[in-house]
Amino acid sequence: MHIDDLVEHWTILDEERDLIAGKRDATRLGFAILLKFYTQHGRFPRSRSELPDDVVEHVAKQVLVPASELGFYEWSGSTIEYHRHQIRTHLGFRTCTTEDATKLAGRGGRARRATA
Repeated sequence: MHIDDLVEHWTILDEERDLIAGKRDATRLGFAILLKFYTQHGRFPRSRSELPDDVVEHVAKQVLVPASELGFYEWSGSTIEYHRHQIRTHLGFRTCTTEDATKLAGRGGRARRATA
């Protein structure tokens, strides 16, 4: 990845540092990468394989954790679920509920009938 892209999309902003500050080692690096990936792609990475090495190195330098620590980050379980929740909350998002889906489906149906 070009350095300009790394800086633009993978640089940790001042307001993001408070979220990251209380975490250590692999957890700190994993959280920071989840946060930056979500802000860029609108979703979380499924695994380490979605992350280019230069991205991991760039983020690792910023959070002062060796890039190799990402190998110890758990990609499933309660920790990553909590990290995802923290990131969504920080960014003003939440997971879609059944009620949300029902409302959306209802609105879509009315919109189609109104234009038909």
